[in-house]
Amino acid sequence: MHTVAFDLDDTLYDRAQPLKKAFLAFTGAKDIDFNLFHQTFHINSEVAFHNVKGEIWTLEESHVFRIKETLTKIGIEINEEQALEFQRIYEENQQHIELYPLVVEILEFLQKKEVQSIIITNGPKYHQRNKIENLGLEQYFAPEQIIVSGEEGITKPDAGIFRLAENRFHIDKSKTWYVGDSYPNDIIGAANIGWNSIWFNPKQEMKEDNNATRTVSSTMELYELFIELFGKL
Repeated sequence: MHTVAFDLDDTLYDRAQPLKKAFLAFTGAKDIDFNLFHQTFHINSEVAFHNVKGEIWTLEESHVFRIKETLTKIGIEINEEQALEFQRIYEENQQHIELYPLVVEILEFLQKKEVQSIIITNGPKYHQRNKIENLGLEQYFAPEQIIVSGEEGITKPDAGIFRLAENRFHIDKSKTWYVGDSYPNDIIGAANIGWNSIWFNPKQEMKEDNNATRTVSSTMELYELFIELFGKL
């Protein structure tokens, strides 16, 4: 059986959109470089995630850390209460996230071709499951077809989360493709376990040694690749 495993954040939808809305609503600072804010927030989110995973911080403490540290970087000081208010606005905007263009068509094509489709995502259980519901992905993935690191205690790129998928879904490595935007978590993780990988790279980042089996820069290219791979099934 052919299998396609998807990452969630920044692969099936743009994680920056609810963040940008929260940033503008909270600061009103349209003249501040959002790209710098976004990059810094992403770095601090990774720090926060690993501290929650290691049971060093609570989830609330991680939320306070990442926004306070990020705003400090761009010259804005806030207190803990304001940090939690930002998180509230951010979570509110996350209720209105949308899939990238053509994702529905891609998923329907894979269903038509009887290609097993699953999701493997890093993040807390509640947040990731909530995103899946808000994106309408439950009509394409049953709950058991979604592996959330926060539920399993293993995170990408750890080989254990990929082996978990192999055992749970009876995966044939030679017929499995992992699609993700994070080169270290998704592409290296998949390569280390022997899976084929598709680097979803809309920013067109350059790697001297690109370990991805294939690389695409848009969902249109991804759709065309799947037609190439599975069109004759």
